[in-house]
Amino acid sequence: METPTPKSKLKRLLLSIERIVSYSKNVALSAGLLTLVSGQSTAQIRVPVDPKLSIQKATISKFASKYLLKSAAASLSNLFAQHRSYSSHRSHSSHSSHSSHASHYSSSTTPSHASHYSASSPAPIRTAPSVPTYTLPSTPPETTSSTVVLSDYFDDGVRAEVKWRLGCLTAPPAFNDSGVIVVEKNASLEITPRSGISVRSYNGYTTQKAWDFTAAHARVDVFQTTEGAADTIFAVGIDSNNWYGFVVENGKLYLQNKINGRKNSQTLRYDPTSHRSWRLRHEASLNEILWETSADGTNWEVLRRATPEIPLEKLFVTLGAGTYTPEIEPGLAAFDNFRLVVHR
Repeated sequence: METPTPKSKLKRLLLSIERIVSYSKNVALSAGLLTLVSGQSTAQIRVPVDPKLSIQKATISKFASKYLLKSAAASLSNLFAQHRSYSSHRSHSSHSSHSSHASHYSSSTTPSHASHYSASSPAPIRTAPSVPTYTLPSTPPETTSSTVVLSDYFDDGVRAEVKWRLGCLTAPPAFNDSGVIVVEKNASLEITPRSGISVRSYNGYTTQKAWDFTAAHARVDVFQTTEGAADTIFAVGIDSNNWYGFVVENGKLYLQNKINGRKNSQTLRYDPTSHRSWRLRHEASLNEILWETSADGTNWEVLRRATPEIPLEKLFVTLGAGTYTPEIEPGLAAFDNFRLVVHR
């Protein structure tokens, strides 16, 4: 067998290196692509070896590994540079879109936005996505409808029997006196107490039926009040022991309530001008009975308020007058423009 010369050995070595270089390029490219696409290790790729080659393994590894690493590094660097450019473009063109899609994945499987950039390459300045603004629909104001369920202007000269019966609610039945004159006259309801009588004596109009006074009000204009110790009365209630009302007596306006036979009141000087209209109202939002007066029937002033102590579902309304002690000149009470209004 002919002994190889140094020149022959060198030639074979160069040939082997050339082949290794060729294989290395293919291996590097394949490794880079397969790593990105399928995540498989480059160790799975088998490089065919020419059996005729007898170059030592250490020699091949020395050159092949150096070039393979250099080539693979160059290939991967190029690929990542392209990927970084693409990500940067996506970030600047639609940063909010990127953030939205990233939120569908957990942080353990998806790299953060900053991880797309190497330490040596500064990441572009990130701006917080704009916060969307919403115009909330305004809450519509609470509206209620007002329904006049009972009214009387007393201008026909006749008592409407379907609406009213004779009698005054605040007086016990024994003290309702038919001798007290009750008449619709001068387009108003006039009640004239008896003169000089020593016992309690009252009369007037009381509604034929009881009404639900929840979220409701009753109002009336008072054109004239009685004189001296005679009483002018406007009230809502169940009976003579349970009611809320106005009473004028001896020039004073009493804002009274009587619950279970016990009377309670607040008192102020009666002014026929500023107290021309009287209104009793249940304010449902507060569950309070309000005593209100007005000079013009439009602008009302609350003079007293109290929590209801009787059921409001069935209350009668009364307009009355009378005396509890002898009165020589009791005068008369004149009412007009009565309305019972329910708010729902």
